[in-house]
Amino acid sequence: MEELGVLKGSRSFFHTSSCFAKKALFYLYNAGSYVCSELYQTKRDRFEQFLFLYIKKGKMEIHYKDHKYIANENTFVFLDCYHPHLYKTVEESEFEWIHFDGNSSRAYFDYLFQKHGCVFSLENSSDITDFMNRILSMMETDKVDEHGISILIHRILYELERISNKADHTLEETIKTAVSFIESNYNKDITLNDIADHVKISPYHFSRLFKKQTNYTPHQYLIDFRINNAKKLLFSTNHSINEIAFKCGFNSVTHFVTTFKNHTNYSPKKYREFLLKI
Repeated sequence: MEELGVLKGSRSFFHTSSCFAKKALFYLYNAGSYVCSELYQTKRDRFEQFLFLYIKKGKMEIHYKDHKYIANENTFVFLDCYHPHLYKTVEESEFEWIHFDGNSSRAYFDYLFQKHGCVFSLENSSDITDFMNRILSMMETDKVDEHGISILIHRILYELERISNKADHTLEETIKTAVSFIESNYNKDITLNDIADHVKISPYHFSRLFKKQTNYTPHQYLIDFRINNAKKLLFSTNHSINEIAFKCGFNSVTHFVTTFKNHTNYSPKKYREFLLKI
């Protein structure tokens, strides 16, 4: 039966793995190379295999564990299909795919997903595409070396781990840049959009990354920084409560007093009085 959206030139290959491969190796089920229109979609509640998906051209949308990911050209997707999932083309696309299982597939997936999610940019890595080509070539010629296949899958997983480590370093630098921006502009009327624009990430994605890295939302971090600076001014200066409110970026004295009390259980006036008694 033809799949909706799968165009001429698409190919698929199948393999029945040995009992030994299923016990000891990463092993294959099927694989293919697809050219698809924007109508292609795969949606499953459960499919007892893991999936590698390499987007050669075009753009795909991935839904997994209540998240939506966009996989652009030259990106790689790693999915645990045992859980509900959906992937579809957003525009005409070409992609290669491999269904596999075995060995430490689940442990690798859980480890990589927790670190990086399920979509990986291959901008600075050509090894993975070479490994995919070698696997597909074996399947196309029906000359599958099961030990060789297992090694190639393991090498793909190793490269994904390397990519996730590089991404972690880049993320750390991005968050440092965002924190520096907040701390330099806390006394201004800055918003989530302002901070996200500064680091060139969409507000939704930036907010999620910031919370993951710092355990604070960007707004929480901004408010905490403002309150901490207000504490310093209450202790070290004779500025009025009104002056301190606006010096610390609050748009009204009422907002400042309410926020300060929520964070310290003291009004700014009571807090200053308390400090003077120490």
